[in-house]
Amino acid sequence: MSENDTAPVIDRTIYPMPMFATFQVADIAAATAFYQAVGFVSLAVIPGPDGGPAVVHLRRTRNQDLLLVPGKPERGSTTVSFLAAGQDLAGLAAALRAAAPAGARVEGPADTPWFTSDLTIDDPDGNRIIITARRDAETARAMEWARDTIQGDFVVEN
Repeated sequence: MSENDTAPVIDRTIYPMPMFATFQVADIAAATAFYQAVGFVSLAVIPGPDGGPAVVHLRRTRNQDLLLVPGKPERGSTTVSFLAAGQDLAGLAAALRAAAPAGARVEGPADTPWFTSDLTIDDPDGNRIIITARRDAETARAMEWARDTIQGDFVVEN
């Protein structure tokens, strides 16, 4: 990671989660290790009737939770996006490319037309997460673009 990297601080508090994603994975231990490389920690493991994990609760930062459950994954069926929270996307991408297991895919970071840089990560089961960061140097242009381009009932916030 670069010296500008401010990886998110993990909040280990159990609280009512306002949002989370559940990914079915073929190998829960391998998937847990993969997401730990992405920057998640294993917050809790709930055992199933056979004693093996029924649910692994992962967290990257507050309100960035993933639940891994054993099952038959359906490649490309789930995508969830998370705020980068100061993490260096290029450094994370390089580290993941160096250590990615077979079947995993790391794309980017790439700039989007809506003034973010996105790192797209597919786990070996085909679940996708996107870690997104706004391009701070272009904040004024992004706000102008949003006011002039996007339709809807919203407020542009800095």
